[in-house]
Amino acid sequence: EWFLQGHFPGNPVMPGVLQVEALAQTGGILAINAMPEGQYDTYFLKIDNCKFKQKVVPGDTMILKLEMTAPIRRGICEMHGSVYVGGKVATEADLVAQ
Repeated sequence: EWFLQGHFPGNPVMPGVLQVEALAQTGGILAINAMPEGQYDTYFLKIDNCKFKQKVVPGDTMILKLEMTAPIRRGICEMHGSVYVGGKVATEADLVAQ
Protein backbone atom coordinates (compact mmCIF):
# COMPACT_ATOMS: atom_id res chain seq x y z
CA GLU A 1 0.00 0.00 0.00
CA TRP A 2 1.17 3.52 -0.79
CA PHE A 3 0.79 4.72 2.82
CA LEU A 4 3.32 2.15 4.04
CA GLN A 5 6.10 3.37 1.73
CA GLY A 6 7.06 6.27 3.99
CA HIS A 7 5.91 4.78 7.29
CA PHE A 8 8.68 3.64 7.76
CA PRO A 9 11.15 2.93 4.93
CA GLY A 10 12.50 -0.59 5.39
CA ASN A 11 10.23 -1.22 8.39
CA PRO A 12 6.60 -0.68 7.29
CA VAL A 13 4.00 -0.17 10.02
CA MET A 14 0.27 0.52 9.64
CA PRO A 15 -0.12 4.19 10.66
CA GLY A 16 -1.96 4.64 13.93
CA VAL A 17 -4.13 7.35 12.44
CA LEU A 18 -5.46 4.84 9.87
CA GLN A 19 -6.21 2.35 12.63
CA VAL A 20 -8.18 5.05 14.45
CA GLU A 21 -9.95 5.94 11.19
CA ALA A 22 -10.94 2.28 10.78
CA LEU A 23 -12.37 2.30 14.32
CA ALA A 24 -14.23 5.55 13.63
CA GLN A 25 -15.79 4.22 10.42
CA THR A 26 -16.79 0.96 12.09
CA GLY A 27 -18.20 2.97 14.99
CA GLY A 28 -20.22 5.01 12.50
CA ILE A 29 -21.84 1.81 11.26
CA LEU A 30 -22.61 0.80 14.85
CA ALA A 31 -24.16 4.23 15.53
CA ILE A 32 -26.24 4.18 12.33
CA ASN A 33 -27.58 0.72 13.14
CA ALA A 34 -28.62 1.92 16.61
CA MET A 35 -30.46 5.03 15.30
CA PRO A 36 -34.09 5.28 14.18
CA GLU A 37 -34.73 4.53 10.51
CA GLY A 38 -33.75 7.37 8.18
CA GLN A 39 -31.04 8.99 10.33
CA TYR A 40 -27.94 8.07 8.36
CA ASP A 41 -25.48 10.91 8.93
CA THR A 42 -22.88 10.31 11.62
CA TYR A 43 -19.94 12.46 12.65
CA PHE A 44 -16.86 11.44 14.58
CA LEU A 45 -16.67 13.85 17.53
CA LYS A 46 -14.00 12.67 19.92
CA ILE A 47 -11.40 10.07 20.79
CA ASP A 48 -10.03 9.42 24.27
CA ASN A 49 -7.72 6.91 25.93
CA CYS A 50 -6.16 5.78 22.66
CA LYS A 51 -3.43 3.20 23.19
CA PHE A 52 -1.21 1.51 20.61
CA LYS A 53 -0.09 -1.72 22.24
CA GLN A 54 1.63 -3.52 19.36
CA LYS A 55 2.67 -2.81 15.79
CA VAL A 56 0.40 -3.71 12.89
CA VAL A 57 2.53 -4.70 9.90
CA PRO A 58 1.90 -5.80 6.31
CA GLY A 59 0.29 -9.23 6.23
CA ASP A 60 -1.51 -8.76 9.55
CA THR A 61 -5.28 -9.10 9.60
CA MET A 62 -7.00 -6.48 11.74
CA ILE A 63 -10.23 -7.50 13.47
CA LEU A 64 -12.19 -4.51 14.76
CA LYS A 65 -14.61 -4.78 17.66
CA LEU A 66 -16.74 -1.93 18.95
CA GLU A 67 -19.37 -1.78 21.64
CA MET A 68 -21.59 1.00 22.88
CA THR A 69 -20.62 2.02 26.41
CA ALA A 70 -23.69 4.16 27.14
CA PRO A 71 -27.23 4.49 25.79
CA ILE A 72 -27.59 6.96 22.92
CA ARG A 73 -28.66 10.33 24.33
CA ARG A 74 -29.51 13.34 22.15
CA GLY A 75 -27.93 11.53 19.22
CA ILE A 76 -24.58 11.05 20.99
CA CYS A 77 -23.14 7.53 20.77
CA GLU A 78 -20.28 6.55 23.11
CA MET A 79 -18.24 3.48 22.18
CA HIS A 80 -15.14 1.52 23.06
CA GLY A 81 -13.21 0.04 20.17
CA SER A 82 -10.35 -2.39 19.82
CA VAL A 83 -8.17 -3.53 16.94
CA TYR A 84 -7.10 -7.16 17.30
CA VAL A 85 -4.19 -8.79 15.50
CA GLY A 86 -3.52 -12.47 16.10
CA GLY A 87 -6.05 -12.52 18.93
CA LYS A 88 -4.27 -9.75 20.86
CA VAL A 89 -5.31 -6.12 21.29
CA ALA A 90 -3.09 -3.95 19.09
CA THR A 91 -4.99 -0.68 19.52
CA GLU A 92 -7.87 0.49 21.67
CA ALA A 93 -9.75 3.74 22.18
CA ASP A 94 -12.95 5.33 23.43
CA LEU A 95 -14.88 7.10 20.67
CA VAL A 96 -17.85 9.46 20.51
CA ALA A 97 -20.00 9.98 17.42
CA GLN A 98 -23.18 11.88 16.65
